[in-house]
Amino acid sequence: MFIGSIYWAQAQIPLKGRVVDENNNPLIGAAVFVSGTTHGTTTDVNGAFTLAIHHPDRDLVFSFIGYTNDTIAANNIPAIIQLAPAASELQEVVIKAETSFYDELDPIHNQVILESELLKAACCNLSESFETNASVDVSFSDAVSGSKQIMMLGLDGKYVQIQRENVPNVRGLTSRFGMGYIPGTWIQSIDVGKGAGSVVNGYESMTGQINLEFKKPEHSEKVYLNAYANAFGRSELNFNSAYDLNDKWSSAVLFHSDYFDNEIDRNDDGFLDLPKSRQINLMNRYKFQGEKLVSQIGVNVMVDQKAGGETGFGFGDDASTSSLYGFSNLTKKFEVFGKTGLLFPKTPYKGWGFIYSGTIQDMDSNFGRNDYSGRQETLYGNVIHQNIIGNSFHQYKTGVSFLYDRYQESYADSAFSRTEEVPGAYFEYSWLPTEDITLVAGARTDFHNLYGTYYTPRLHFRYQLNPVTTLRTSVGRGYRTPNVIAENTRVLISNRSIRVLEAIEPEVSWNAGGSIVTAVQLGERKIDVIADYFYTFFENQLVMDLDANSREVQFFNLANESFAHSLQFEASMRINEHWALKGAYKYYNVQSQFGGVQRQVPFTARNRFFVNASYATKFDKWTWDATLHWVGKKRLPNTQDKPAEFQKASFAPAYSLVNTQISRGFRWGSIYLGSENLLDFRQDDPIIDAENPFGEQFDGSLVWGPIAGRLVYAGFRYRIKRN
Repeated sequence: MFIGSIYWAQAQIPLKGRVVDENNNPLIGAAVFVSGTTHGTTTDVNGAFTLAIHHPDRDLVFSFIGYTNDTIAANNIPAIIQLAPAASELQEVVIKAETSFYDELDPIHNQVILESELLKAACCNLSESFETNASVDVSFSDAVSGSKQIMMLGLDGKYVQIQRENVPNVRGLTSRFGMGYIPGTWIQSIDVGKGAGSVVNGYESMTGQINLEFKKPEHSEKVYLNAYANAFGRSELNFNSAYDLNDKWSSAVLFHSDYFDNEIDRNDDGFLDLPKSRQINLMNRYKFQGEKLVSQIGVNVMVDQKAGGETGFGFGDDASTSSLYGFSNLTKKFEVFGKTGLLFPKTPYKGWGFIYSGTIQDMDSNFGRNDYSGRQETLYGNVIHQNIIGNSFHQYKTGVSFLYDRYQESYADSAFSRTEEVPGAYFEYSWLPTEDITLVAGARTDFHNLYGTYYTPRLHFRYQLNPVTTLRTSVGRGYRTPNVIAENTRVLISNRSIRVLEAIEPEVSWNAGGSIVTAVQLGERKIDVIADYFYTFFENQLVMDLDANSREVQFFNLANESFAHSLQFEASMRINEHWALKGAYKYYNVQSQFGGVQRQVPFTARNRFFVNASYATKFDKWTWDATLHWVGKKRLPNTQDKPAEFQKASFAPAYSLVNTQISRGFRWGSIYLGSENLLDFRQDDPIIDAENPFGEQFDGSLVWGPIAGRLVYAGFRYRIKRN
């Protein structure tokens, strides 16, 4: 989020404070919410909270298990809120804080996933952080590299704008592997917004936006230690530490390492089901908190190495000369990032902010005997001004941004390079006549040095029909520059030749849709119901055609023929103070033209089901969680021109995955035991002609399900709170 008041999606009034008990000890996880609404937050390990509201005439409710609720006017919030123990003769009221929620005041259909939700799974990295969430789908990429990719609204994750605290993050050369470079233990919360995003954050959001909030220097634990190991032999160590340098400066160190060097080949095809991997990832960030100035700066350094392919191939082996088919990847990343905000305490709706980052990342890979190398140098800056027009009913954000990308790529005997320089300006107006209505109209103009002028209009509307029902609609345009090789590495795990049929043009799309969030009373229980529909239409899309010829992949621009319909129904219910249940159904109709014929896009299931059940004893001493994913059949690329023994069916079958975890809490932390793919479902024969990997029929890209099968893991989390 932005620094100070300018960091909120709308120009809201930021409220801060600490919630403590009768002995002035912090109450961790206390609920803070606007009276009569579901808009709220929870306190951190120091009992501190930050909550933004539109109008100061509302009341805030403070609650914690075993303590009497306190209601205080928002315009009179003290720095410390002390809750009194509930009277012993009264029956105890247990209030369970939700682990995820939909931001009631945000006009964008935005779900906030809290750290407590991430703890329901191993969450080794970002790609594994959506296992208990229905908004984002996780799919498998290929049979060798081990990479996972996300999908939103039925479309590839490359169309999702992924940011870290509003700084562009997973994009460009790391769009396919980059989510594995974000440790789950660094994440404080995840904002998942569907549809067109705010113009303040750029023009690249096409199907949605994912914004990651990392653990902050001023609020994080003094020490956080997490160790993880699984039955395949992967081990992981995470260490976070935060401390105050003085009354204005604080700092945090976030460290991650993982190691896996075992050979797992459960299907006996001679290829590793999972690549060997090792990673070192370090971030050091600092924050200055003054009365009128807030500033952050941080550095991130990461080295990740993978080795896969045929059994016997390992770290340090040269795939280009080896007799074995090998896959290797070495990625190095260095980033400097920061934010500075100028605050006006007497006029909190006003502010200036500057967000910046500079990144250098190098990738060196081998896919069999084909070499790939890539280098990306990125500079990003965004100056934001926020204010009102007359009164708080009329608010605006305006600013200028600059994006610089320099790409140098080579694959086999081809070289690709380009330099993008994109200055831009934007204006976003918000109309908030009441707390029930929000209209946000924004537009930006960017001047691309290679592709001309981008015009990006976006509109969001929110209407709260009653205290439990909110309607939202949105429409907007998005642009992005595709990276042919880096974004389609799955096809490199094959002996297909690559043909780019024409000069690549930027992808341009429109997204329109809406949602309804409401609550239905079922006896004494409340069921939260969410329904959303979004339609994505491409003015131009770079299409990857695997159907035309099974021994090549074709890339071409396609105008006005690609689209995606996404429909989702979701319901959740807290059965009692111990049990919670949620489920979702998703329908995707994603089509494009292949060989002049309109067809369903490969590897996309039309139907998906999701069910999650969770149980917790008093004070979360024991917690249990289980998730079922049912994935419908998927169309597979045409292989009918291959010899009969290498042909695949036209559709992959439906399958189910079950994940579960049990955790035991202690004063110092917790221990946990879990399993992914508990039923041990595996795709049979994921590699075509695995016995002849250098032959023309070899293809490891037709992967539609898990390969390694059941995974059992265990670990512990240890915390030392800050005074």
